[in-house]
Amino acid sequence: MRYENPQIRYIARRIPILCALYFVVFSFLFFLLQRDVMVQAHILMAGELVTPYPLFVATFCTAILLPVGLLLNHFLRWLPLRQKAAVWFLPFLLVGLLTHWRFPQYGDSHSSISWWAVALLVLGYLLWILLARAFPDSFKERGTFSSYAWPNALLLILMTMMTVGVSNTDVVLHRTLRSARLVSEGQYDAALQNARWERHPSFQLSVLTTLSLSEAGQLGDRLFAFPQPHGVRGLLPLVNDTLLLGNLPRAVGLHLGYKCGERTDPLFFLQVADTMPKARPVLRDYLLCAYLIERRLDDFASRLLHDDSLRLSLPLHYREALVLRQTLHSVDTTTVLHDDSLALQYLTFDSLRTAPGTKAEREFRCRRSFGASYWCYYFFR
Repeated sequence: MRYENPQIRYIARRIPILCALYFVVFSFLFFLLQRDVMVQAHILMAGELVTPYPLFVATFCTAILLPVGLLLNHFLRWLPLRQKAAVWFLPFLLVGLLTHWRFPQYGDSHSSISWWAVALLVLGYLLWILLARAFPDSFKERGTFSSYAWPNALLLILMTMMTVGVSNTDVVLHRTLRSARLVSEGQYDAALQNARWERHPSFQLSVLTTLSLSEAGQLGDRLFAFPQPHGVRGLLPLVNDTLLLGNLPRAVGLHLGYKCGERTDPLFFLQVADTMPKARPVLRDYLLCAYLIERRLDDFASRLLHDDSLRLSLPLHYREALVLRQTLHSVDTTTVLHDDSLALQYLTFDSLRTAPGTKAEREFRCRRSFGASYWCYYFFR
């Protein structure tokens, strides 16, 4: 549309450029934010592992969607100047649809996208366009730059919120996929940092956290600082996790020295593998932690007594378990462990556990002071 006022013509040239720049920046950053979801979707569609190139994926997808918006801007050039940003509705919607992938097998608790909602959004957009067509701008349009900029900015913000709502924003899934990528890159400390605040981890996230702890040499010291909602099954991956970023079964198999295979009982697998002549020390730690998770303190102590190398420097959770076993079963463990300071800490924990109050109050007091200990797991799992 040709405007009579030179200032309005200047504004009419600048508004579409600013809207296009906003879309390019948002699209690029949003695809980077969703990079693990995009790569995982590619892996599942291809049926094989691929090397992730997040910058390429973000650039490629943005470059594909940008011409769509520019074409719409050309065909809808009659739109009122205060609604020019509306031409980017379809590209924004496509960004959300391209990142809406759901992976229930990897802990994605969100349901599939509501296509009825998408249809209603498109229908509402078409109605808006028809109304805008009925009320075009005047050739003698008057106004300041801000009076045209803020309605377009509001539209861009609304479309940004729409994109976020359509895309996959499941926090557990994102943490699972990010941990898988970090483990495949050997960044075990970063993977642990990524998982430390998740109170309800997915099955795969628990396996990845256990693998990261073992690779970092901290399995016996920090395992129970992380939630263990899946029990002993959270130690070993499933066969169908081969298409998770980094091939989780293969990574765990290489670390333990034995392929996990299709398992029915993880504890039995670890017990059998531990008896093999070439069993690695990390496999022994997996087995000992499995006994702790199952609260089988006698089996834990029996296996511990068969390994003289561990007695020199027992990890924290192993010492906590021995103190607990000595207290509960009245068993003398001084030949393996003599730690007066840890015994005093357990007495403090036990006094909090048995203090007056409701069960929830006692659990809160214990977790506040001993939340990362094996004792909390044993009594309040």
